[in-house]
Amino acid sequence: MYISEILKTLRVQNKLTQKQLGERLGIGQTTIACYENGTREPHIESLIAYADLFDCTVDFLVGRTDDFGTPIAKSGSPVMTQAELSVLKQYRELDKLSRAKLEGFLACLKRS
Repeated sequence: MYISEILKTLRVQNKLTQKQLGERLGIGQTTIACYENGTREPHIESLIAYADLFDCTVDFLVGRTDDFGTPIAKSGSPVMTQAELSVLKQYRELDKLSRAKLEGFLACLKRS
């Protein structure tokens, strides 16, 4: 997928207009439109602002990964291990009912 498609998809999924997104990012609506129709590409500062707003990585925004990855927390907390990433990826692939079952199982484990 192209960067323009990814940026538009994120905006639409989050139910934001171009104007609303521009206000949150400090970017004009016309610039957002240009990013989304592919006539302009965002500068790194804009990509970082997108990544912060949508809680994803810049790699995701530019199409280098097929999921949100694991951005470094602003609090400076450590990055997830490969095992933690694997579990998270598997969790994201579950349907709603399976997620609820897993969460219940984890709650039981914590109590024991």
